Amino acid sequence: MSRAPDAPLAEPAHSPSAGRPATSGLARIRGWAGRHERWIWVVAFALLLAWRWPLLKGYYYKFADVAAPPSAIEWRTDFDAALAEARRDGKRVLVDFTADWCPPCIAMKHDVWPDPRVARAIAEGYVPLLIDTDRNAVIPERYGVTGIPTILILDGSGTVLRDASFLSASAMVGFLSGS
Repeated sequence: MSRAPDAPLAEPAHSPSAGRPATSGLARIRGWAGRHERWIWVVAFALLLAWRWPLLKGYYYKFADVAAPPSAIEWRTDFDAALAEARRDGKRVLVDFTADWCPPCIAMKHDVWPDPRVARAIAEGYVPLLIDTDRNAVIPERYGVTGIPTILILDGSGTVLRDASFLSASAMVGFLSGS
């Protein structure tokens, strides 16, 4: 049996791709993505929204001029006095690096610090210290703070034990409990 030199080779009848056009993996992915494009965009938008939610909430609170609910946390603003109090009382220092213009900081001021579970956890084992990075650049520089909000837990000598950024109220309770 001879075949013409430019004729394609026939696939055996038992081949898994017999009877189907040959497609590459990339072509199949493109086909799937084309059929599901709307849902891909919906999921991508939802993920982006979830990722930027603290920023969006902060902007809402700021531009709608919504006042933060009262907080039971008695924030200290003197770094050295907070460390001395922590050493004296055998507590750790919870430092919140913040600024008035920071949307995630504004969201925390509205949603995290007024939460009674957070206030209770702080009262039980922490000296709360609020550092406004626009008014005090020395302490943020000492701890290498490059973005806000930044949350640090320090021992009485000022050594960093844990750090975090934006946290929800339930995540803050977990962070404060060490889990």
